[in-house]
Amino acid sequence: MNRFVLPPKTLPPLPPDDLPVEEVRYVVVDTETLGTSVMSRMVEVAAVEVQGGRVLAQYGSLIHPGCAIPPEATAVHGITDAMVRDQPVSGRVLPDLFARWEGAVIVAHNSPYDESILSTEAARSNMWIPPLPLLDTLKLARQLLEPRASYGLGPLCVSLGIAQQHAHRAMSDALATAELFLRLLDRLRRAGTGRFADLCRVANLSRLGASARPLQELPPRLILLRPGILSRSDVELHYRKDGRTSVFPGTLECGFTHGQHGYVELRDHRQPGRIRSLRVDHIVAMRPLAM
Repeated sequence: MNRFVLPPKTLPPLPPDDLPVEEVRYVVVDTETLGTSVMSRMVEVAAVEVQGGRVLAQYGSLIHPGCAIPPEATAVHGITDAMVRDQPVSGRVLPDLFARWEGAVIVAHNSPYDESILSTEAARSNMWIPPLPLLDTLKLARQLLEPRASYGLGPLCVSLGIAQQHAHRAMSDALATAELFLRLLDRLRRAGTGRFADLCRVANLSRLGASARPLQELPPRLILLRPGILSRSDVELHYRKDGRTSVFPGTLECGFTHGQHGYVELRDHRQPGRIRSLRVDHIVAMRPLAM
């Protein structure tokens, strides 16, 4: 049984404030997606476990996004439709990842983006991501390194001599981020502030699961939307935005809340391979399509 189908009752505890940073168990995470949107679908995820100043384990997976990969995304990370054709969907991969991460502090470069991708993917599958503590190496680098033109992962790796075997692939970027993180921790220790509380203060600790969650509330006029999502119904959505109403026929895929808004995703019947993300408050009507 998937234990992430119910919202967490409590926040996982943090490591003790006075624990040396090298003794904390970290999991460095990276994702690759269909685009740059914070709600983009994931096509790859990788995780690298770090403790005691070294890498302990690494694991990851390609992900079938449920739709075609845009050519512009493939141009960045090199992942093609053929590569993901027989891979699992995110709903099958994430529970195992979340279970592995239990008790760890999560680390990512530009962590708000990866947090949003992971939270939204979990919400698409009606799962709640565990609210594990999250650290951002981008923020940490800005605090601990000399001023520079760019704090992106690629430029930082070049300037610090960190090898990247295949930039913009999840495992390569996760390993590079792990090496960057270890070097930043070393700087923190040499500055005489090598306790976990010091790290949290410099890196601005946050939590996973802050950006997205399963869709729970719907307006009365769309009361049938939830059973429609559960049964993957074919519907016609009337969508009003910027004073214009559009009609989208398609198959309901999922629903989730991101930030302050609810969204449904619709597999467009008129554009095969495209899934539309539509804000719930812009849907003015829904009607079933004949089988």
